[in-house]
Amino acid sequence: MDGPERFVPRRVGQVTDELVALPWDDPADAERFRVLSRLVAALAQVDLHDREEAVIDAWAQTEAGDAQAAAALREALSTLLDGANYVPVTMDELNEAMARESLIPLRLEVDLDDYTDLLVYRRGGRRETVQVPKWKGLRSEERTITVEDRVVVLTRIKPRSWFEERGIDPAERNLVPGQVSLKQFQDVPRADIEMLLPSTQVRFRPIDTLLVGLPALASGIVVLTTKLLPTIGLAVVLLGAWLGLRDDEPELDQGALVVLFGGLVTIGGFLVRQWSKLKNRRLAYLKTLSETLYFRTLADGPGVLHTLLYSAGQQHVLEVVLAYRFLLAAPDGANAHDLDADVERWLRATCHREIDFEVDAALTELDDLGLVDRDGDRVRAVPPPTALTRLDRRWDQIFRFQPEDTHA
Repeated sequence: MDGPERFVPRRVGQVTDELVALPWDDPADAERFRVLSRLVAALAQVDLHDREEAVIDAWAQTEAGDAQAAAALREALSTLLDGANYVPVTMDELNEAMARESLIPLRLEVDLDDYTDLLVYRRGGRRETVQVPKWKGLRSEERTITVEDRVVVLTRIKPRSWFEERGIDPAERNLVPGQVSLKQFQDVPRADIEMLLPSTQVRFRPIDTLLVGLPALASGIVVLTTKLLPTIGLAVVLLGAWLGLRDDEPELDQGALVVLFGGLVTIGGFLVRQWSKLKNRRLAYLKTLSETLYFRTLADGPGVLHTLLYSAGQQHVLEVVLAYRFLLAAPDGANAHDLDADVERWLRATCHREIDFEVDAALTELDDLGLVDRDGDRVRAVPPPTALTRLDRRWDQIFRFQPEDTHA
């Protein structure tokens, strides 16, 4: 599995309760810490509100076809995803996913050149053991896979001129030139991450060719030997006469016409049945892909932006309260390395997974909020009463409006 991720898989309220439950020198500080957590969250929401307005405006302009806004959206989204502790999926990882065997019984193909913009981010990877069905469910194989808790995909399709130059019909790939798409998914196997892209196509696997081709061949032999021999014999006679290989002219009476017509109907019926089988199998595969995406889709368009903003705010607050709480537990202060180790040790014991705590970002925010004092490389948390006073003052300074003077 990959190294530890930055994502803390906990809600702010949940972590606050767990930190409050730790030993305190002054029991009153426990409730002060709970209030501090609420104030930090409220201040973060004010900041996120301004970012939300900017990113939603960029989304609206991008949908209207503004290329400059599309670049701004891409940059803002990358920053937002990084703040929510998502990790970018590289092109190498995408190509590797396309080369792997899919966990769902499909062969998927996608052309990455269809996109002007392509951003794929993941978060919360975990290992799971699953049973993969084989041979139409007659047997199964146990495999350990990596499942991503969240995946966000931003795509912008290339303009129509690009497809016309290459003789490609975008409709065949379910694409609309210039269209922008933003989606969020849950519980996605890393090996199947390419199925989230809009232009993903379902293709037959070698086993499908055998399952369809062999019965078709057997049926064709049966039809040939039982129903088409008279027709074939008459056709050979007619062809020989037409090529001058026979001296006598066969008569096309009513019986011969019936034989020919019956043969044509038989052949036509056989071909239609085989085509229907292929079509039905393809529809079944498309249904499987659609259902898989349906149950994994969490949000679309602006809904993804709202979700990411909330998640980024949660991660931001978690970093602040965790760093502040463990600095409080060190009366003489701590350096960044020791604080990082203390928090990661607690997260490992609490969340039962390795988490790379963003100690530098947490300390930067604690400095900005005025919740710590520095002495060289050592950082010391200010007492909770002082911290609450400073946060309250900061909250009061957000909106400072005085009523206009009035004269009688």
